[in-house]
Amino acid sequence: MGIQNIIIFTKDEEELVETLKQAIKDKYTSEYTLIEKHKEALRSLATSISLYPSLLDSQRLSNQKRTMESLLDTLCSRSIPDMILHIPTKAILGRAFTIAKINFFIMLWYIVRDRDEYASFLDMLLSCIASNVFMLTAEEVYTSIIEDDTLALNIRHNAAYLLARTWEHRLDYGVAEFAPILLNLWKARERLIPNFGTMMGFSELCMLSEHTSPLWLDFLQRDTITEDEVYAVEEFIFDLSFEEIVFVRDYLEKHNKITVSRDELPSILKKTHIPEYQGQDPRELYRSFRDRKINSRFRARSGLQGPKKTLEEYLMCFLLSSRSMVEY
Repeated sequence: MGIQNIIIFTKDEEELVETLKQAIKDKYTSEYTLIEKHKEALRSLATSISLYPSLLDSQRLSNQKRTMESLLDTLCSRSIPDMILHIPTKAILGRAFTIAKINFFIMLWYIVRDRDEYASFLDMLLSCIASNVFMLTAEEVYTSIIEDDTLALNIRHNAAYLLARTWEHRLDYGVAEFAPILLNLWKARERLIPNFGTMMGFSELCMLSEHTSPLWLDFLQRDTITEDEVYAVEEFIFDLSFEEIVFVRDYLEKHNKITVSRDELPSILKKTHIPEYQGQDPRELYRSFRDRKINSRFRARSGLQGPKKTLEEYLMCFLLSSRSMVEY
């Protein structure tokens, strides 16, 4: 990809940014200048990324040859104590670029959110933020799978392939090219506000499944689905930890109650609020993934009951175990 062909924004993102700039240009000149400044900073970062060689091409350094295959082998090596020190510079800069884009669109959101004449931009900006948050979260899903040396090598190798492709084509395509099943799942979760009720999650699961890939149903309906995978689905749906879900169910039984409302949960769990995705900050989804990942790793190390991976990891492991280097 040559420097002249750098793609900072998708077509929809570019149209949104330009339309917003023109809308505020004459009325809010300082904000217009700020947008231009930050857009140029993004272009400079994208230019820096493009100067690094393609991760998909072969390179020779002294008597060593680096290829896509050698990169995948390195990423999946059991001897690597910390993958961050073995990630190509292009990938690290690319991650920073994604975060910079998220912050750019959040800046635009702050510029227009309290100005009624620009209310039509709010949902579009949140959509742009969400798409880039999905990119960041997908990278972390792949990385988590690669770092788990208890998994079969072919699963980790396939995850490394998808991760390397995402690193390479970040400026061209984004997450939609490489993880549509995750993208659809996260979009469906954004639209879902759990009712909690009996804490069984049946209605929530049905609503979630209406907007996802048939592969999602293949994952749920297979005979070999494990108890931990079911727990991971519940965590994803309710955005509560396994331990919190168990606590609420025990509370219902102890107090002879059949259902629980969203308004009751904060006092039961001694929390200030229960997160909602719909219409809120899309970064909440990344926060949810990180929380579930940290909790699952702790259970795995401590031998505690509950999911040892996030739902996203279980789902991708299911897909990658039976397919070889296929984009989802």
